[in-house]
Amino acid sequence: MRPHQQHRTGRRGRTLTAVAVVAALGLAACSGDEDATDPTPTTLDDAPATTEAPPETAAPTTTVFAGYVASITRTEYGVPHIVADDWGSLGFGQGYAFAQDRACTLIEQVIKVRGERAKWFGPGEDDANVDSDLAYRHLALHDTADERFAGQPAELTEFVEGYVDGFDAQLDDASDDEGPNGWCAGEPWVQPITTTDLYAYLNDVLLFASSGVLIGPIAAAQPPAPAPEATPDTAPATVPAEPTEPEAPADTTTTTSMGSNGWAIGSELSETGGGILLANPHFPWEGERRLWESQLTLTGDATMNVYGATLSGVPGVLIGFNEHVAWTHTVSAGNRMTLYELNLVPGDPTSYVYGDTTRAMTSTDITVEVLQDDGSIEEVTRTMWASHYGPMIELPFGWTAEKAYTYRDANLENADILRQFFGMARAQSLDEFVDVHRTANAIPWVNTIATSADGRAWYADAAATPNLSPEAIAGWQAAVATEGSTASLVDQNGAVLLDGSNPLNEWVDDPEATRPGILPFSQQPQLERADYVFNANDSHWLANPAQLLTGFSPLTGPEAVPQSARTRMNAVLLADPAVRGDDGKFSATEVEAAIMSQRSLHAELLLPGVLTACARTTLVLVDGKPYDVAPACAVLAGWDGRYTTDAIGAVLWREYLALFSGDDRANAGALYLTPFDPADPVGTPNTVNDARDVDLLQNLGIAAKALLARDIPLDVALGDLQVDGRDVATAIGLPGGTAADGTASIVGCCSGAITAGPTGERGDRDDRDEVLSLRGGRYPVTTGNSFMMVVAYGPDGPNARAVLTYGQPDDNRSEGFTSQRDVYASGSLREVRYTPEQIAADPTAVTVEVRAPR
Repeated sequence: MRPHQQHRTGRRGRTLTAVAVVAALGLAACSGDEDATDPTPTTLDDAPATTEAPPETAAPTTTVFAGYVASITRTEYGVPHIVADDWGSLGFGQGYAFAQDRACTLIEQVIKVRGERAKWFGPGEDDANVDSDLAYRHLALHDTADERFAGQPAELTEFVEGYVDGFDAQLDDASDDEGPNGWCAGEPWVQPITTTDLYAYLNDVLLFASSGVLIGPIAAAQPPAPAPEATPDTAPATVPAEPTEPEAPADTTTTTSMGSNGWAIGSELSETGGGILLANPHFPWEGERRLWESQLTLTGDATMNVYGATLSGVPGVLIGFNEHVAWTHTVSAGNRMTLYELNLVPGDPTSYVYGDTTRAMTSTDITVEVLQDDGSIEEVTRTMWASHYGPMIELPFGWTAEKAYTYRDANLENADILRQFFGMARAQSLDEFVDVHRTANAIPWVNTIATSADGRAWYADAAATPNLSPEAIAGWQAAVATEGSTASLVDQNGAVLLDGSNPLNEWVDDPEATRPGILPFSQQPQLERADYVFNANDSHWLANPAQLLTGFSPLTGPEAVPQSARTRMNAVLLADPAVRGDDGKFSATEVEAAIMSQRSLHAELLLPGVLTACARTTLVLVDGKPYDVAPACAVLAGWDGRYTTDAIGAVLWREYLALFSGDDRANAGALYLTPFDPADPVGTPNTVNDARDVDLLQNLGIAAKALLARDIPLDVALGDLQVDGRDVATAIGLPGGTAADGTASIVGCCSGAITAGPTGERGDRDDRDEVLSLRGGRYPVTTGNSFMMVVAYGPDGPNARAVLTYGQPDDNRSEGFTSQRDVYASGSLREVRYTPEQIAADPTAVTVEVRAPR
């Protein structure tokens, strides 16, 4: 394939050679020859044996294959270890291996970024596919991909070209079996991809926390229809004398629900003196945001040996380790975009005031193809609009004759993402690792938590963040402080709304920044310590309680505010001496045990007080009648406060807590007496509010009565209800709590995956119980703990254990779809095979050599 090739006329020639190498014993068993010990690889190009001798004049020749050559060893659970001598071949091997597992996932995403979902899948519910296509065409990710990513370093261009060629080669190989592995086999939309496709998809991944959550609002943004001329029968529209309070926006401006925990433990608290990393992203179990595990080893003059996980279809490794550094990410609490409110020119809803002048919006007529029920194709054309900031968007406040809304995205022009992550993967020290963040500064929407072989622990929120002037920030904060203002309502949904008609609110270009308008690395929150740093999706402020980070732009996240129960539980686990060994330091085993302990902050702080209240009274009012909570109290008295699969009491406690508001769980109120104190962010709020026992216990009665009314016993085990919610044959019980439970380890509903592939519980409102947090009578798990990994550096280098909870393949018929889920359900991780010796020791290992012309 040629770089950036846009169109193909047919299937490429079949040029792939595969070599299966099996351990000698396995080869003997397969051959049926007990004495067979020859481990010589066999190839698909080997000529069959003949009885005809070759001509005497024939002489052996030796040629060097100039195309792609990569070795792929699959160890237990289907983890591919890819080895190659050059960048192109390494990319070829990873693309080939990924296609074996998830070709369907990437091809579907390519169709999305091309703006072709409606063409292949029809209009969708409420024209969702049509809207998606119009929005993606308006964003022009595919049209601008080649130009945007044209400046990649040569080795990364080679890697990407190899990745695409490897992906397509595996797709071509799979055509013998009627298509790729997985749910899309035989579908007409299965087709090779190009480098343009991959770059466009990569750009889309960067927009997960910004434009990606505005696809619907982008598609819906249309100016108001012209008002009809006044006639004797139609009076002119009137404007209310007093402005009405706008509705609070729905979820359209909030970031995705993805979360994570990350710990980096330094030499002071590490048993070996080397760093220890905990990676614990909480990502969907369905769709394109699933992580995929692999190892990449580049030999020869340029070396790299990195193990870890990446998002589906993203080249390289995003969370992982090498011989020198290990790192993970958590979704940042900062802002990746700013929304703008435009004051429109009277009588012209597509022009807006800008300072002392006016500007006209730009319009583009976009046409998409839509598959009809009868198989025919119809075209839909819509005029899409943009300001100089970016696309127009439809917020609940509406596009009126006076106001309209638009936004600017800090990641839309981010083209250095590959340079960022491959630089991290090749870093030979923490200093080199940090320097990549400084020079590339292309982290899109996550914090970075890292440690090193020499025991340094580092945190940074280097995610792309708009750079506003102090005056712009002051004006925004004043608007937010105005009760009922549009800016205040948008702020409550996690976004920043500025006056787009005031040039003061333009982003500031700093010469130190790697892209116009973003904060330079020197102004982003960072902390290095020898004990530990961590993050659990609250802001940078509490990376370590002993050294709070303050004074940064508020767009990087809030400071001195109440922390989530999950953040506090992480901090408790890191500080609790009982979690560590007798020497007061962590081993890798103790870190794994801590995150798998399923301890709950709310249970540890509140359960003793609730049981004390139970000892004083057990009668409460439920539905206006006395109700005895003694049986419920007895169940809670026997619970250890953990969310393990066999936990009896966890379900009852979860439903009890869920009946209190989020504010009650986060600050003083019906549950806690002592309010949040910024001087003690981990310890507050605390102390159960037992001023009135009947008030404290009333929700316990409501929860108990509701469970029994649904034939769920109060002493039901958590694992009887909390199960794999995907489309699987066996939905086994799974450990973990929810954000409301106050655990560090998180599972839950709902993945929100938008895919034509198989999915389980989608989280529809109709499935939600009226009183309880059950869906369809259970707790279906389709998101949460995903790639869990502990890496520890010692005298022999890195040693790691991990689990990819939902497995490598996207085919729900594959054993690999659930095999690692079963490991997670057991409450432990599995061995990571990193060194050649560890890989060779796996009796299940199978090696395949893949070759193809470039």
